[in-house]
Amino acid sequence: MPKVDCPDCERHIAMHELEARTVTQGDGFSTNYRCPFCRGNIEDVGSLMV
Repeated sequence: MPKVDCPDCERHIAMHELEARTVTQGDGFSTNYRCPFCRGNIEDVGSLMV
């Protein structure tokens, strides 16, 4: 199962544990991810995967 390292609290988070929020924009969609433990924003999920 893919996991992400949180840059703020350095915990390993399973992809299904991330909090995601998707909003519509004029040119498509934007998705923001948040750590469920420290509530820090995760900008680039792909580069933080372990």
